[in-house]
Amino acid sequence: MVLSSKGRMGFLLAVAGVFAVTGAVAAADDSPVSGTFKGNGKEAKLAYVTTSKGEPFADKATIVMVFAEKDPSKDKKPSIGALFGKYGSALIITIHEDGKIVGCQVAHTAHKKSGFSSVGTIKMSNFKLENGKMQGKLSTGGETETFGEKWDVDIKFEAQAP
Repeated sequence: MVLSSKGRMGFLLAVAGVFAVTGAVAAADDSPVSGTFKGNGKEAKLAYVTTSKGEPFADKATIVMVFAEKDPSKDKKPSIGALFGKYGSALIITIHEDGKIVGCQVAHTAHKKSGFSSVGTIKMSNFKLENGKMQGKLSTGGETETFGEKWDVDIKFEAQAP
């Protein structure tokens, strides 16, 4: 059987459709943030991530990432608004350009003491900063407790570098 270029394209699209329906090929997740962020057992849907240059820490440049339920991208200082609940539940992570976490602020709407800092509890893995894009995974490795507040993070992200 010989197919024209239109015929080949149609055939390939049909095969891709069959694989997608059977689950053999998953559709690409175009969301910049996926995974879970829980506070006292209540899930928050982090849908947005913004990045900006932070203040140097230990004489190294930093990047501030704001993960939030509502879009903070038009805010000049999204980390401040996120810390005070302006964008729903949020996670504010400060990293060095190699992905090492140097700051973590947790602002979950289910917490009574929202807006606390907890460095050392959350870890970065699979971090890449290439060609103006950042990606990685943030995780607490399960539920943890800080100042009597329980929280759990297991998210993947992709964002533009600042």
